[in-house]
Amino acid sequence: MITGQGILKIGGVPMKVSFTSPEGPCGAEALLPDVQRFGDQITNHAVRQVEGQGLKVSCAKGCGACCRQMVPISPTEARHLARLVEQMSTSRAAEVRARFEGARARMAGASLSASGHPDTEKAAYREYGLAYFRQGVACPFLEAESCSIHKDRPLVCREYLVTSPPEGCSVLGSGQVRQVPVALRVWAAFGRSASPSRTLEWMPLINALDYAKRYPKSREDLSGPKRIEALLREIQTLPPSKV
Repeated sequence: MITGQGILKIGGVPMKVSFTSPEGPCGAEALLPDVQRFGDQITNHAVRQVEGQGLKVSCAKGCGACCRQMVPISPTEARHLARLVEQMSTSRAAEVRARFEGARARMAGASLSASGHPDTEKAAYREYGLAYFRQGVACPFLEAESCSIHKDRPLVCREYLVTSPPEGCSVLGSGQVRQVPVALRVWAAFGRSASPSRTLEWMPLINALDYAKRYPKSREDLSGPKRIEALLREIQTLPPSKV
């Protein structure tokens, strides 16, 4: 394992970042713990900015409205979530798997399958997200209106905070939600960096277990340092005002 650190200027603000990875070939999962921490850095900076404007983040434990939204994840995160379920006790894993199956069955019954793309087909992607939300299907990891895997929650969940009243989150698409703006969508940059074609491969979170079962192994065609370089390259493609 090797560790490197440096300074990235995100949104005009210098941030100290560090990554530890295998020196040799590895899958993108090897970077995920550090990428999660990096994502938290970006979000924490965004929160400080809105608080400096006199606003307050209204998200709190026990408010799970956003956990009924469609959560986009990359193949790397799908395998990670599948491993989390595998590590649970037998009874708990069975319960969580049943929630995944129930959510997928609900979407199939509503004739809703993933459509659009967050980069190239934004209108269709947004419409799919709204249609998904209208089904009222909770994330399989939601328990007592709180995230049961908060420490390991998806990258996109770490980026989603609001300053609007909590009740507005139950009517997504009405214009009542004021989301905290982040300078960098880490989930998307990481997803692109893990793809040989540098395209964002994604799926709804409820498809994670099925995907990981069909594709259990990730590509180990790059060394750890090369994967870090790929992530930094994606970050550098952001507009100058954000990097």
